[in-house]
Amino acid sequence: MGGTILLFGGRSGTGLEIARAARAGGFAVTAAVRPGADVAPLTEPGCQVVEADALDAVAVARAFDGFPQEGFVVSTLGGRAPDGGFVDDRGNRHVVEAAVAVGAAHLLLVSSLGAGDSRAHASDRLLAAIGDVLWAKTRAEEHLAASGLPFTILRPGGLVNGGPTGTGRLGPAPDRHGFLTRGELAALALGCLGDAGQFGRTLSAVDPLCPPPRRTA
Repeated sequence: MGGTILLFGGRSGTGLEIARAARAGGFAVTAAVRPGADVAPLTEPGCQVVEADALDAVAVARAFDGFPQEGFVVSTLGGRAPDGGFVDDRGNRHVVEAAVAVGAAHLLLVSSLGAGDSRAHASDRLLAAIGDVLWAKTRAEEHLAASGLPFTILRPGGLVNGGPTGTGRLGPAPDRHGFLTRGELAALALGCLGDAGQFGRTLSAVDPLCPPPRRTA
């Protein structure tokens, strides 16, 4: 397909898998990273890099300098902020607002099962472990949905390391559970970019053939 992607949260995990898969698929990728971060994993596949602390609205807006209006924005941002808040919420709000300002063609947000209306189907164990994170992701989802941008929200199940499997599934059901590899999630995410049939949708992402990670004693 090809095209231009501005990627937030691309330095590790799912974001890095998206960066690698996008470059292999012919996309031009610019990754926004925290100042001073190790960018070697991103430059190896040929991504451009721009420094932007996601908690700094001005820096995030600056990362969009030269961004083409037909470009795609992808965010996998998450984590604790130094003040105890969440990048999941504040960082993604800054990305959404900057994308609105430039009129981005499509913003894809990687959230999590357990956020939004899927929270009602989350286990007590999950809510006890990361319930506050899921509230932050919910706020980010709501901010994006109200922005007026063409958007897609993906809520993956449990993530494990591994490449694409070709057996992951997207669906609107908030009560889905399961696992999938980060490589498969990356493939599913890229398949959504620019697809008008996925605009305005919030989709769960699981792989019915992906086993749960092994527990160690």
